[in-house]
Amino acid sequence: MTIPALKRLQDDHHNFEGLLCILDRQLYGARRDDTPEFTLLRDIFHYMTQHPDRTHHAFEDLLFERLALRYPEVQPTLDLLHEEHRRIAIYGDELYAKLAAIAEGRAAPELDLTTMNLAQAYIELYRAHMHCEETQVHGPLAERLTASDWLELVTTCDWGCDPLFRASADNEYQALKTCIARHEAGFWMGHDERADFCPLCSL
Repeated sequence: MTIPALKRLQDDHHNFEGLLCILDRQLYGARRDDTPEFTLLRDIFHYMTQHPDRTHHAFEDLLFERLALRYPEVQPTLDLLHEEHRRIAIYGDELYAKLAAIAEGRAAPELDLTTMNLAQAYIELYRAHMHCEETQVHGPLAERLTASDWLELVTTCDWGCDPLFRASADNEYQALKTCIARHEAGFWMGHDERADFCPLCSL
């Protein structure tokens, strides 16, 4: 049986992975002394730092709290994931501030080694985090939470997880996806190299 709320989390992960792939390629080009698209990077980090914390991670934290009651054995994994939510937010905020300053002309248009290393750590942490959730937590969520649990938590999140931001986040993602597809930014890996696929160019 498909659980709509869990399916939405999985769809979010698919969207996040596409954006992480774009970030990875921009970072690859920057390491080869090519100039990344700083406005695009800023816009991606704006989305990644706003939407997950205010809707996606907020709902996950509610689910994790309930799952710990239903399945205490998974608590160490949930503690790790909760800490990763915190680290992802810290890294993302720092990177967004740096890239916004560059895109808006308040800093030199270049990525220093510290920023590139932080961006790489962010990408790797985010991917490992989503993989852990999908392989170690989504199954127990589907198996251990009852229908009444899901109803209660979805209702709670409707009031407490910034629901008005959901539509705004969806619109922002679609705008990013359209921009990436129109300019074929998803294929970019540097001035003399082109990827063989774009993760977000299918509209």
